[in-house]
Amino acid sequence: MVAPSSSTGPQVFINFRGELRNNFVTHLLDAFKRHGINSFIDSKEKPGVDLKELFERIKKSTVALAILSSKYTESHWCLDELVKIKECVDLHTLRVIPIFYNLKPETVKELDGDFGLHLWNLWKKKGRDDRILKWDAALQDVRGKAALILEEHSDEAAFVDMVATHVKNFLDEDKEENSKPQGKGEKIPKPEEVSNSKTKKKVSNSTFNSVKPGEQRLKQLEEKLAMDCDDKESRIIGVVGMAGIGKTYLAEALFEKLKKKVNSHVVIRFDSEKWKDHKLGWLQKKLAKGLLDNYSIGCGNGNPLEFWKDTLVKKKVVILFDNVSDKKQIKPLLGNCNWIKEGSRIIITTRDKSLLKELTCDLYHVPKLNDTESFELFRAQVCTTLEGNIMEMSRKFVDYAGGNPFALKEFGDDLCGKEEDHWKSRLEKLTQCSNSMVRDKLRICYDELNEKQKDAFLDIAYFFRSQEENYVRTLLDSFNPESAESGTELRDLTDKFLIDVCDGRVEMHDLFCTLAKELVETNGGTYWLFPSNCPEFTTALAKKEGRNKVRGIVLDMSEMEEKSLDNQAFVEMTSLQYLKVYSSTDPGGHNEAKCNLNLPDELEFPKDNILRYLHWVKFPRKELPSNLEPKNLIDLRLPYSNIATVWNCAKVAPKLRWVDLSHSSKLTSLLGLSKAPNLLRLNLEGCTSLKELPKEMKELKNLIFLNVRGCTSLVSLPAITIDSLKTLILSGCSNLQTFKVISKNLETLHLNGTAISRLPQAFSNLHKLILLNLKECKNLVALPDCLWKLKSLQELKLSGCAMIESFPHVKEKMENLQLVLLDGTSITEMPRNIINLSFLRHLSLSRNDKICSLEFDMGQMCHLKWLEVKYCKNLTSLLGLPPNLQCLNAYGCVSLRTVASPLAFLMPTNQIHYSTFIFTNCHKLEQVSKSSIISYVQKKSELMSDDRYNQDFVFKSLIGTCFPGCDVPAWFNHQAFGSVLKLEFPRDWNEGKLNGIALCCAVSFKDYKDQNNGLQVKCTSEFTNVSSSRESFTIGGWSEPGDEPHTIETDHIFVGYTTLFNSKKRQQFTAGTEVSLTFEVTNGTSGVEGCKVMKCGFTLVYEPEEAENLGGAISHAPLRTGSFAKGRGYLSWNRD
Repeated sequence: MVAPSSSTGPQVFINFRGELRNNFVTHLLDAFKRHGINSFIDSKEKPGVDLKELFERIKKSTVALAILSSKYTESHWCLDELVKIKECVDLHTLRVIPIFYNLKPETVKELDGDFGLHLWNLWKKKGRDDRILKWDAALQDVRGKAALILEEHSDEAAFVDMVATHVKNFLDEDKEENSKPQGKGEKIPKPEEVSNSKTKKKVSNSTFNSVKPGEQRLKQLEEKLAMDCDDKESRIIGVVGMAGIGKTYLAEALFEKLKKKVNSHVVIRFDSEKWKDHKLGWLQKKLAKGLLDNYSIGCGNGNPLEFWKDTLVKKKVVILFDNVSDKKQIKPLLGNCNWIKEGSRIIITTRDKSLLKELTCDLYHVPKLNDTESFELFRAQVCTTLEGNIMEMSRKFVDYAGGNPFALKEFGDDLCGKEEDHWKSRLEKLTQCSNSMVRDKLRICYDELNEKQKDAFLDIAYFFRSQEENYVRTLLDSFNPESAESGTELRDLTDKFLIDVCDGRVEMHDLFCTLAKELVETNGGTYWLFPSNCPEFTTALAKKEGRNKVRGIVLDMSEMEEKSLDNQAFVEMTSLQYLKVYSSTDPGGHNEAKCNLNLPDELEFPKDNILRYLHWVKFPRKELPSNLEPKNLIDLRLPYSNIATVWNCAKVAPKLRWVDLSHSSKLTSLLGLSKAPNLLRLNLEGCTSLKELPKEMKELKNLIFLNVRGCTSLVSLPAITIDSLKTLILSGCSNLQTFKVISKNLETLHLNGTAISRLPQAFSNLHKLILLNLKECKNLVALPDCLWKLKSLQELKLSGCAMIESFPHVKEKMENLQLVLLDGTSITEMPRNIINLSFLRHLSLSRNDKICSLEFDMGQMCHLKWLEVKYCKNLTSLLGLPPNLQCLNAYGCVSLRTVASPLAFLMPTNQIHYSTFIFTNCHKLEQVSKSSIISYVQKKSELMSDDRYNQDFVFKSLIGTCFPGCDVPAWFNHQAFGSVLKLEFPRDWNEGKLNGIALCCAVSFKDYKDQNNGLQVKCTSEFTNVSSSRESFTIGGWSEPGDEPHTIETDHIFVGYTTLFNSKKRQQFTAGTEVSLTFEVTNGTSGVEGCKVMKCGFTLVYEPEEAENLGGAISHAPLRTGSFAKGRGYLSWNRD
């Protein structure tokens, strides 16, 4: 079934990998409950069953959270959900918010690390071709959206609250939108209710203001300008933004407010065409005439502003320069402005913020309307009932307008009062043929560009939307990317608001993209765009006329029948710079279907070609045409091709920066690329026939990224040096037996899944290495003794290296190393000087049958937060533990007897994280060790109850532990049999510094099998005499990744501490006198069969009264005690 967190309200579907179920997702669900958000996650579905019900939940949701973690791509289940989410997003019925959980954006984008490897493993499985296409498209879609990013070791609690707040705000906006008259036959304002509905200009202004975004933006603008004209400083503000965004409306509204405070004011409106016939003198006269009462008294032919400066300087003025498109239009404001009195206000609206760079002024960027504002404005314009298909189409029009008020108004005007067929017709043509009024307004922006800027604008529209800024800049400036003028076109287009650079990517508004297509079709086709199964393709290539003007070609082969290309097809295309051949249904080329475009033996290109961008998925020939000279080529991508060698001989390619030959299974030689000295990135992933990398690669002096993942025939690396190389990926090169250091500047090195047995001593030279991944290197027998010399190393991953029996001595401090994964190794003990890893935060020794004890002094490792020793079957003791340990997982340590109590010491920090100590199935754990665990939890809860650490927490579950047992510890003052504990407090029970509560329960696991590999014990409290007092607390639990079910045969004790600090919640909590506590065992979403709560306990935790109590034993704990009766506790107040 699908488990909801509540039964009503907006819906949020959570798409995630199972290893997050009982930690991050559980905390997220708790946060959602606190915010009143109704959410859904899959609970009992099993792989292979019909997901119809689950998909229905997705369809009914308002928001979907796609939580991408390192193991996300292991699961076809997750990817199938993501495909359904994408389908709903495409229909505009759902919004998706990606969350990168401990994943860097570049890892997701480049499919690097385990995230990419797991996906590659799925792709290799047969019989999944159709699903692979959909998975790839869904991942591409979610990668292109703005994501919420949780970086490793960051504050997860704060992040969870931020996510909940973000989702809550969106749902509130959506609820507000849906509460307005719309859909279901509800009426919206009649045409006469929208003032001047037939007057183009007036409608734009009144409707823009009617939905209140105008008021909000005007207030922001006023704050920028400082409205008080009585001060002694003149101020200029530039109101900037794309065409149609509402600049003039805001400027006029501000002008109307300001002019009441001065005696002289004037508006100067510029028309781009008419300005060509005007001169500076015209502008000066217009200003003087508008500001002076007696302007007619002559000033001759000179500058009237200079002539009248003695009069003007006595007046505070307000001036509006509207629609500035030329620097000359604001020349009177440049230089010596001795005619402007102090306290004056000048407003300038422009689509080009670069014009204002020489002015001392503030800029106000007019923001786009958000989704709610856009829909409300559109609804006010269409003047018709929104329901059914009309509602669905409305959302698409609003989405396409992208928050532009002018476009929304024009779309609404065109659709107002029209039948559904008209709506459908307009929607079908929306991306091909824009509204005439919108087109004319945007066309002015294009016409003001110079020729280079126009070319760059069209290039981006056709080829570079959502691409990285540096990549686009390089392609656009290919003729001299190192010159001082490099990047000017990109910068100019950004300044003119024709494009936007967001999060390092170049974005273009849909309205401008449609304009670009119309311009190309109207002006003779410098770009040829052939959609799938286009009959004009071969005809166009056969035409002689206009071939020399073709700048770019995009060919979609998804539905193309088999065709042959003439060898002269490109020979006369002397202006061709971009050539892209792909399949829209298989953009990555994963499908095994061959390319349906047959090439002649020798396809000819112009002798002096200027081709800079060649993308050809599944290129059918064994090599590129010999006469294709790559002297201007920058980006070459031939994934899943039949290429055996790029060229027979090395060709000079001075500008080549990016090469992607991934999954070209016949590739055997790279000699053709050896004369590309500026190559930056080379992707050879999945080139399974490649046996060696040529020695000539040493000439690639600027190579920074080399990916040979999955090159299963590669045996060794050449004895070369490429000092520029920073990232080297050799993952899955299963026949690579030796590794040579080919760059001393490596920062990231992936050797996981290789056949190497040792690392060379030259490893000590990798002083810049940050990440070393050696997972699943089954033949690796030892690490080099020089490991301690890698001073920059942050992550060391050795999981699954079963032959490694010892960890090298750490002779000096390694202050940057934060993560060491040794799970699945055969290490017998850790060296005592491992304490030199003083800043280590995460250590994993799980699934190691040879380690018996940890004898090094972890008490000195103050930064160690995560210690994992799961399934160490022969581990008998943990003699010393880090003082600030946050998570200790000893799940399945069946021989563990002794656990030392760490010092309950908190590092100085403003952030407190959830702490958990798991001893599940540790059946031999001695009673004294259990007492130590309980003592530690108690002492730490006392420390955390100090309000110095709790200022930002509201009912936060901070500590949890579990271990075999059936008795609730005696220090829990109130106990009961069963799962319900009811308490009746006296009215003054909340005296003193109450800061938290401790909870405990004993759980029987008879006939229990953990099918979901995760479990959670929770407590729900509710005061019978306080409304809205229901709260849920997590006591403990675990999450174990993998498909193998786990069995727990004995009873277990769960203990947890929850803070109770936030003043509002605390006041509400302490106002009650009768409380009911209900304990339950869940898998994160619903109850678990085979589990039963046998006993439960509760106690209050107060702020420590004396310093010595911080380290005291249980008997000295400053707790208040009371008696309890069966099923009900009655407090009899005593102070220890």
